[in-house]
Amino acid sequence: VRMYTGYGMNGLIVKPPYATLTAYDLNTGTIKWQVPAGGDDARAAAAGAKDTGFIFQRTGIITTSAGLLFHAGGDSKLRVYDSDTGRVLWTGALPAGSRGIPAMYEVNGRQHLVVNATASGGAAAPVPAGVTLNRAYVAYALPGNAAK
Repeated sequence: VRMYTGYGMNGLIVKPPYATLTAYDLNTGTIKWQVPAGGDDARAAAAGAKDTGFIFQRTGIITTSAGLLFHAGGDSKLRVYDSDTGRVLWTGALPAGSRGIPAMYEVNGRQHLVVNATASGGAAAPVPAGVTLNRAYVAYALPGNAAK
């Protein structure tokens, strides 16, 4: 299923997944795991597509020494992956899509993650007149020593 703009134009000339997270085994030079990144674009999902990766992916990842990989997608979700397997360990809702890279910081010995959730959905999905977006920077406190 290809994504088409509101003007009937094909948004991409490649088939899904449009964006992926890829882990490499640097000892062998091979791909360890690869998963679609950032969720599914709403227009592609409405046409029946699954596991497409988000089309307008302009985000980054952050990892911890405990093997967690955090990725805030364009689909207004934060996902936490196992960096050894690529398996999603947790998914949480954000008030808007993300653009940029999450940041990790420590306060009084506790790890925190802050995520930019301010995107409107990409250039092909303008915000309709009269619609108010819930944009925010969202901070999470990690449990115990999850990031260590």
